[in-house]
Amino acid sequence: MKYVIKKILGLIITLLIVSMLTFFAFELIPGDPARSILGTDGTLEQVQALREEMGLNRPLPQRYGEWVFNFLHGDMGNSYYYQKSVQDLIGDRIPITVAMTILSFSMILVLSVAVSIFSVRYANRLFDRIFLIVDQIMMSVPPFFIGIIFTAVFGLTLHWFTPGGYVSYEKDVGGFIGYLILPSLAIALPRAAMAAKLLRSSLLDEMQKDYVRTAYSRGNGPWRVLLHHVLKNGILPVITFLGMTAADIIANSIVVEQVFGIPGVGRMLISSISKRDYPVVEAIIVLIAVVTLVMNILVDALYKKLDKRIEVI
Repeated sequence: MKYVIKKILGLIITLLIVSMLTFFAFELIPGDPARSILGTDGTLEQVQALREEMGLNRPLPQRYGEWVFNFLHGDMGNSYYYQKSVQDLIGDRIPITVAMTILSFSMILVLSVAVSIFSVRYANRLFDRIFLIVDQIMMSVPPFFIGIIFTAVFGLTLHWFTPGGYVSYEKDVGGFIGYLILPSLAIALPRAAMAAKLLRSSLLDEMQKDYVRTAYSRGNGPWRVLLHHVLKNGILPVITFLGMTAADIIANSIVVEQVFGIPGVGRMLISSISKRDYPVVEAIIVLIAVVTLVMNILVDALYKKLDKRIEVI
């Protein structure tokens, strides 16, 4: 109970700090949302009137306090640009980003575990050497560049998909999932390469321990020892990395969604920043912070579940 209370208090304090820094940072950024909406044709009187209507003339601490109060009551405010509720705007795009996050995370988990196990099983052989070279390359290439390559090769050359031809999940679930495969893979490959190298190193360390020799002496084969004994212990150091991957996927999706023309949360974030639509930006950043903090808590709990020797403080 003490652990849960401590984590909840830490989450609340962190979110308050993040929201405060986000809210006040936009006051330092050049540009006026009212002027951005009215354009160059808007008169000074019109700009002032719109600022008054939007509440931008009120003191900054007052606006922040009202924003926090409304946010805690489920009201994220209204978009300056779209003149719609922020939760409605984000709500239409969250399923897209969530689906891509789940796909990317699944690919990272499957690829990293499968490749690292084969690399350890055939350590210092041809497969392992090829893995180390490809792994180093994948870690060095950013997701957006992989996305550009995928678009050029699979979209423009092989015509496997239409670049920018996003399929809505409301119209065709199969087409929606199919369109997200390459963007998800573009996000997953660098992180899978990092996770695979970390897991490979951890598994090789575990293979040198006494319990492995004991398992072999009891007649277990190499694959059984690796999968049923070594993997459980070797994956523990990788859990923290995998836990932070969910937040990293959302961060990378901001650019990858632009490359593939996917109308997700990341694309809306970029668009809202350029339009000075601060209520949308603030809400998205706070939601990303929530995902990151929740993942940290889940990782700690998973550590405790997998290894009873670990004390969660």
